[in-house]
Amino acid sequence: MLDNRPRATRAKRTRLSAGERELQILRAATKVFARSNYRVAGTADIAREAGIAEPTIYKYFPSKKELFIRILKRVGERILELWQEAAAADSGDSIAALKRMGRVYIENLGTHSDELKIQFQALAESDDPDITRQLRENHEAYVQFFAAIIRRGQSQGVVRADADPYSSGWFLNGCGFALTLVQLLGFDKRIGKRQVRRMIEAYLDWLGRG
Repeated sequence: MLDNRPRATRAKRTRLSAGERELQILRAATKVFARSNYRVAGTADIAREAGIAEPTIYKYFPSKKELFIRILKRVGERILELWQEAAAADSGDSIAALKRMGRVYIENLGTHSDELKIQFQALAESDDPDITRQLRENHEAYVQFFAAIIRRGQSQGVVRADADPYSSGWFLNGCGFALTLVQLLGFDKRIGKRQVRRMIEAYLDWLGRG
């Protein structure tokens, strides 16, 4: 059926809001950076992926670096939200919450590979203080979240009192890093994930022997 409305009316109907356009650019940039890298990818490539004019990008992001940092921040927020939702399902037992967080992270690895690549790419840009600052904030947030759950478990009496929450948070963060390597580098995912999962479970069993 033909659309007989004026062209201006049809265009208005499909025009994105500022928030929707910004999200469109972020998603397109994530894809472009993931299949290339931060230094090689250009804003023209991102605009082509998004189906927009290149100047449109600069209405929302002052530079390619600001766009990359925004993606990096968004990745950190999404991972943290994933863990928060998983932990909330077992809020009564810290050890159970940590085990559930591990399972959920493993289950979601394959569906967020582009976002995970962005975090690894950021490591290669550690000479840039702005990118390094955002990457540090991401990992510090992960570690502090783990540490808070461990402290809660100590107050509940389900986590051993001699465990250092911050050090334990870093260990668990490192396990997540190892799981990401298994996913991105193409190791045998079934065996690799099982081995890392066993390492996490063994550590959590140790934590729970207080």
